[in-house]
Amino acid sequence: MPFYKYRAVDAGGKEVTGIKEVAGPSALKKILKQQGLVVYEIEEISAPEKSPGKSIKLSLFSTKISQQELALLLYEIGLLLARGVHITQIFEILSRQTENPTLQKALLSVKSSLQEGSSVAQALKKTGIFPDFLIEMVRAGEESGALDKIFLSASEYIESQNEFRSKVVNSLIYPTIVIVIGFIAMLVIMNFVVPTITKIYSQFDRELPTSTRMVIYFSQISGYFLKMLPFIAIGLFILRKRIITKEKVDILKLKIPFFKKVHLYTQYSNWSNTLALLLSGGLTLDRSLEIANKTITNTVLRKKFDILIEKVREGKPLSQELRKEQLIPDNAIQLITIGEETGQLDEMLKLISQIYRKQTERLISIFLSYLEPVTLIILSVLIGFFVFATLLPIFNLNVR
Repeated sequence: MPFYKYRAVDAGGKEVTGIKEVAGPSALKKILKQQGLVVYEIEEISAPEKSPGKSIKLSLFSTKISQQELALLLYEIGLLLARGVHITQIFEILSRQTENPTLQKALLSVKSSLQEGSSVAQALKKTGIFPDFLIEMVRAGEESGALDKIFLSASEYIESQNEFRSKVVNSLIYPTIVIVIGFIAMLVIMNFVVPTITKIYSQFDRELPTSTRMVIYFSQISGYFLKMLPFIAIGLFILRKRIITKEKVDILKLKIPFFKKVHLYTQYSNWSNTLALLLSGGLTLDRSLEIANKTITNTVLRKKFDILIEKVREGKPLSQELRKEQLIPDNAIQLITIGEETGQLDEMLKLISQIYRKQTERLISIFLSYLEPVTLIILSVLIGFFVFATLLPIFNLNVR
C-alpha cells in the first residue's frame, strides 16, 4: 500500500501532521475522522523515513522485546478478548501501558492496520514481532471465533518454553563459572608464576626434576598460544563459514554420545509441543507440520522431518511415516498412533512433549551431578601438580 503524508487539525484547532500507509486518500480521511481530526492536505509519498504504519522487523528473540514481554502481552490480549473488549481498543489500551517504545510502535501499527480493514493475523504479521505459529493460529482462530483461547494458549506455550530454557541455562551457570575460574587460574600460573620461578632456577647449575621440566614446557606452549590467540581468533572468524558450517556442527551434535540424547530430546519436546498447540488451535496437520518443523534447530534433522509434510498431504498417517523414517523413538510413535485412532492427537503430542522435557531435565541433572565434582577434582589435581612441580626444586635445595 502507498504512504500518505497528511496535515490536519484536531478539535482544539491544533495542527497535526503524520504519515500513514493506507489503501487511498478516502481510507486515510476515514481513519483520521474517527480520531477526531479534520484533514486539509494529503500528499502521496514514495519512501517515508519514519511511519507509524511501517512494518517493524523484529524477531521473537529480539534484544528489544523479550520473550517474557511477548508472553505477557499475549496473555493480556487473550484476557481482554475473553472479557468482550473490542480488538482495536485492546491494542490501544496495551500501547498506552507498555514502556517499551518499540513494542508501543508495534501495537499502534497493529491498531492502525485493523482500522484499515486488515485481519488480526495480517496486522500481527506486519509487525514482525509475533512468531509464525501464532499468526497461523490467529488466522484459524478468526474463522472459528476462539481468538481469546488462541492468545492465552500461545502465551502459556511461550512462557513454558522460556521457563525450560531458563532452567537449563541456570543449571549450567555454576559449573561454567568453576571451569572459567579454574582455566584463568591455570593461565596465571603457567604464564606468570612459572616463568618467574624458572628465571630463578636458571641461576642454579642443577638438573631440574622431570615434573618441573614438564611444567616449564607446558608454560612455554601456553605462552606461544596466548601470543598467537588474536591471530587464531581472526583466522577462525574469517574461515568460520567455510570450515565450521552449521550443518557440520549439527552433524557433530548427533554423534557426541551423551549430548546427542539431550539434543534430540530437546528437539522432540519443542516439535511435539508446537505441533500440539497448532492442532488444538484448528490448523490442518500439514500446515501445522510446516510451522512446527521450523522449531527444529538441527538442519540435518529438520530435512528429515520436512519429508513428512508431503506424505501427510498424500493422506498417509503421521505415525506410519515417523516409523518408516525412524525420526522419533517407538514409544512416542505408539502414543501418536493412539492419538490418531482416538482423535486426540494434540493431547498425545502434549504428553510426548512433557515426557521428553522431563527426560532432558533428568539427563542434564545427572550430567551436572557428575560435572561439578569431576571438574573440581581435575582442576585441583592440575593446579596442585603445577604448584608442587614448580616448587619442587626449592624443596630439593632445602633438603641438601
